[in-house]
Amino acid sequence: MPQEVIPPGKIKCFITGKLRKDTREERVRQQVARSLVEEYGYDKSDIEIEFPVKMGRSRKRADIVIFCENEEHTQENIYLIAEVKIEDVKPSDKKEGVGQLKSYIAASTNSKFALWVGNERLAFKVVEEKGKRLLREIPDVPKKGQTTIPKPVKGTLVRAVNLK
Repeated sequence: MPQEVIPPGKIKCFITGKLRKDTREERVRQQVARSLVEEYGYDKSDIEIEFPVKMGRSRKRADIVIFCENEEHTQENIYLIAEVKIEDVKPSDKKEGVGQLKSYIAASTNSKFALWVGNERLAFKVVEEKGKRLLREIPDVPKKGQTTIPKPVKGTLVRAVNLK
């Protein structure tokens, strides 16, 4: 089988197989997507890249969305939202930080977890408090099929991919 040639300035999406513009942020997004599949066990078929989330009258594209297993890919079935930035963006950044992720979570009323990746990697559990959806920081997002984060056991650890 001939090897696929990827044109300069493009990168192949790990989830969809489509060619995307090769940017620093896209490279980070592809690393996170690969990790969610290979390390966390989520199925590619339950993941969308740049899924449009309806927020009031507008729609904004969430970088990576994982849907409830084998469910239709609708906003109501979002399980986890990941927002990915280049390595220099801080979580406190007014435009690109965790606040952007919070707005996606507020609009996705059934989502359970969130992940923000920039110059830090932050995982959150979505909690309801006084009618508001809030993000509570947790050590990591759960693997497929888990609802909590168990303490690591040596025999269950998975080798990380793409370490620098």
